[in-house]
Amino acid sequence: MKKHILAIFAICLAVVLLVSLHGYASAHGHIEVGDYELEIGFHNEPVIQGQVNGLDLFVTDTRTGDMVNGLEDTLKAEIIFGSSKKAVAIEPQEDLDGAYTAMVIPTQTGDYTWHIFGDIQGTPVDVSMTSSPTTFGSVEPASDYTFPSASNSASGGILGSVLGGIGLVLGVLALIVAIIALQSTRRRPGV
Repeated sequence: MKKHILAIFAICLAVVLLVSLHGYASAHGHIEVGDYELEIGFHNEPVIQGQVNGLDLFVTDTRTGDMVNGLEDTLKAEIIFGSSKKAVAIEPQEDLDGAYTAMVIPTQTGDYTWHIFGDIQGTPVDVSMTSSPTTFGSVEPASDYTFPSASNSASGGILGSVLGGIGLVLGVLALIVAIIALQSTRRRPGV
């Protein structure tokens, strides 16, 4: 009985750790264009002023559920903030089907709009999506995340990456322990 409780605890710990590592799960808005669904957002959430970020675009064929590749030459994107507008080149995301990106560094806090236009396999596309609670996050001030000062932010970013990596390793180890514990309880009759 104790091993079952240990196994359940280990599984719960693994799930909590893995979910917390993806704590800022990408918030994206969804829009359908013809037979295609576009999922639009920022690549990294939260979106922090002055930090490298970019478009996170996923294109799905709603008829088949398949992700659509090869659109980097037929789709274009602009990022818009107030009256400022910048064209950005869409590139496929490495090792992800139907995923595209365009890198930017948002320099002002507030709401941004992604404008996606062009063509998806013969279907004209011209959509815009602005950050909001139902789409994707607005750009937040870097001061909300820096400590103790901006001059130490580089070392803080490295520390955050190291701690995130340690958390990922601990989560995976907890999951392995849970699986082993479950398998060992199944092997013994009468447990």
